[in-house]
Amino acid sequence: MGMWSTILRYPEASEKETPAMLVWLSPEATTLPAHVHMESTEVFRSVKGELTVVVDDSPRHLATGEELTVEPGDPHYFQNDTDDFVAFEVEVPWKKTIDTQYMTAGLDHEGYFGTDDGYGEPDFVQGLLLAEYVKEETRITIAPKIVQQLLWASVCRVARLTGRSAMDDRYLRDYFWESNVEQPDI
Repeated sequence: MGMWSTILRYPEASEKETPAMLVWLSPEATTLPAHVHMESTEVFRSVKGELTVVVDDSPRHLATGEELTVEPGDPHYFQNDTDDFVAFEVEVPWKKTIDTQYMTAGLDHEGYFGTDDGYGEPDFVQGLLLAEYVKEETRITIAPKIVQQLLWASVCRVARLTGRSAMDDRYLRDYFWESNVEQPDI
């Protein structure tokens, strides 16, 4: 995917902290689909380089140190429009946002999306499963809600019967990443 992240905060349900990640995007990073959060804000802070956050089809360029709060209901996504790596911190509405990032990265790492060691993107079915997983707080804006609901009730049901799932907790465990991905010497 050309995207790497580490969890900064993954609070328990009883804790009041906001979940957060530190994310690095390569110049070729996958652009995730536009989405809206129903009740919570999402805060982006550029740590290195210029991050582009597109809100309501309007690109906002965040230089290192700048921050942007995306309000509930505003369609948005992020991307790297530069020729270098971009790093940013993001405070996400809920832990399921982190879960989907790690699920997608784990599947990509294991070769489910890419070919010949290249980056890949979730296929249509995996995208539907992930969209259904986050539907309580996050809605992907690529199709009307009623269309997504019909696809969840049909395609996702068949996908689950064949063994596919929206989430595999092993991708949230440090052990998976430490065992399968060379760790930086920091």
